[in-house]
Amino acid sequence: MRVIKNLGIAAGLLYVFIDILGLLSPLYVPTHSSQAATVWLAIGPVFEVLVDRVEIVGGIWVLLVTWRAMLEGRLPRALNYLGLMIGVAGVLTLFPALEVLGIGFRLGEMVWFGWLGIFVLRRSQSAAARRLRAFFAALASKVGANLSGKEARAMDQER
Repeated sequence: MRVIKNLGIAAGLLYVFIDILGLLSPLYVPTHSSQAATVWLAIGPVFEVLVDRVEIVGGIWVLLVTWRAMLEGRLPRALNYLGLMIGVAGVLTLFPALEVLGIGFRLGEMVWFGWLGIFVLRRSQSAAARRLRAFFAALASKVGANLSGKEARAMDQER
């Protein structure tokens, strides 16, 4: 278990680093010194490959997190299966013919993260989680109050 956890942490950190690097790399264009330009020409292609292939690292990370969750049985089975599909889609973007799976990986990862966040928020007993649940409940009631009578009755029937 410890190996899976450590690999997951390493892949997650690499994933975040690559995303940040992808955002910052267009801002850095070495024009002032020839030494900086030489360094950028040496490392720039490596960064571009990593940024273009960020789905692979993210896919590995999702697979590791899902694998650990399946072994411990802490998450719903459907969420774990979704994580496996998303992780495999991310890893398969390594092959040029399957790069189109990157779109499904990115969209699926958003759904997976949202579902995971909702699941964790609902099960948590911390004060912060209680405040967040209260905030979202108040927000939902305020939105319901702003709706017309017909829409508000429909929402009340759903609850």
